[in-house]
Amino acid sequence: MNDLKTITILFRAKNALDEQIKIQTERFGLNPTEFAALEVLYHKGSLTPNVISAKVLIAHSSMSYVIQRLVEKGLIERTISADDKRSVQLSLSSSGRTLMDRVYPDHVATLRSILDRLNPEDERKLQELLKIIGQPT
Repeated sequence: MNDLKTITILFRAKNALDEQIKIQTERFGLNPTEFAALEVLYHKGSLTPNVISAKVLIAHSSMSYVIQRLVEKGLIERTISADDKRSVQLSLSSSGRTLMDRVYPDHVATLRSILDRLNPEDERKLQELLKIIGQPT
């Protein structure tokens, strides 16, 4: 194959997923990046902004803006590291945890409804293939 049809299909699938996530997160007054940051903290606990940025796959400068918005919304809290006063740890506030406890199961159900169009073997195969494509060249 010499054309880029596979890339076009992959991008369309990504855009469809992005749109579903955007629709879902906006119902809760969040954008997808804010939700992604909350999701990382929900599963991993207290983290530094750099770690969150790496896991969410956005630039550090953009992450600073996202963090500020989530602090202003009362969904995350900043604490200064006891070991290094220059380091900040971020964690979900009680409001943030309550929100994620409420919305995360719906988020999983929405995304699973999309993935469940595949049988388990096809989903496993898709994971393997996407890992190959995602490896650095």
